[in-house]
Amino acid sequence: MEILEVLLKLVMAVALGGLVGIEREAGQKPAGFRTNVLVCVASAMMATLAVLLARSGGGGADTVVRMAAGVVTGAGFLGAGAIFQARGAIAGLTTAATLWLAAGLGLVIGAGYYVPALVFAALTIAALFLFRRIESAYLHRSQFRYNLKAKARPYILASLRKLALHHGVRLERLTMRQEGTSYLLGFAFSASEEKEQEFNQGLLELADIEELKID
Repeated sequence: MEILEVLLKLVMAVALGGLVGIEREAGQKPAGFRTNVLVCVASAMMATLAVLLARSGGGGADTVVRMAAGVVTGAGFLGAGAIFQARGAIAGLTTAATLWLAAGLGLVIGAGYYVPALVFAALTIAALFLFRRIESAYLHRSQFRYNLKAKARPYILASLRKLALHHGVRLERLTMRQEGTSYLLGFAFSASEEKEQEFNQGLLELADIEELKID
């Protein structure tokens, strides 16, 4: 296998894995651009290694199959780590499925099936973007406005953003000002009633929150 072919596979894995990761990054998901790129490139690298071993006589005909099976299993464990449970609600399933998909995409590229990989990536990206628009347009979502009073701690804003990221909530019109020994924060977001309740429960568990008002 020529070195140029190996480089082509790795560059293609970076490009296609990155396109999938951009959609995740735009949705403020835990596994975003870099994670999907790394998963796709690692899978492509493993598949390329298996092909090289098979061609050089260092492995049997089933080397590629066994390598692919190992990658799929490993990606499954990685995806399981992206799934979390909060008060009975399961979240992170789409992120886990995307990681598994990125691993499969890398295997297709590493095996040398470039056109199917392009079609596969195009359909995946179209589905992710299209279905997000469908969810936003047709699923029940409401606008919520929060006003908080919290202790003046330097990490309160970082904690709030981390909580929003954890629950897949995009904060809008975020304001913050200090009043005495407290911070007054205001923000809005659009979400389903169920997701808003999950975010609300997580917010109430923050020790520094003194008052909470929801419009």
